[in-house]
Amino acid sequence: MPSINGVDFNNISSLNGAAWNTISSIGGVPVSSGPTCTPTVFGYSDGRRFPPSAACTGPTAPYDFDTTNGILYNPGSCGSTLAAAGYYSGVSREIFFWDGASSFTFYDMCPR
Repeated sequence: MPSINGVDFNNISSLNGAAWNTISSIGGVPVSSGPTCTPTVFGYSDGRRFPPSAACTGPTAPYDFDTTNGILYNPGSCGSTLAAAGYYSGVSREIFFWDGASSFTFYDMCPR
């Protein structure tokens, strides 16, 4: 990601009065507007102390999910603090595995 005077482009709100989300390139270098996160709620299991299906029945907590890149963040930290690796389940009753870095994939359905 390009930076301007050492400031990451994702931390800039405007350039010469143009809103950050209208800028598609800087000096001919394409830039993205950063992740687009949707607040969501998941149950969690680390898969070691408890089986993956525990994500279906355990307590839930809020998270930010980057719908563009499939990345899971801690709540209120879209684009910065990744959620812990493990198994997550939401209202869809699907269990997903998050590797803690870049892969959020379907694992199984919650037991009935």
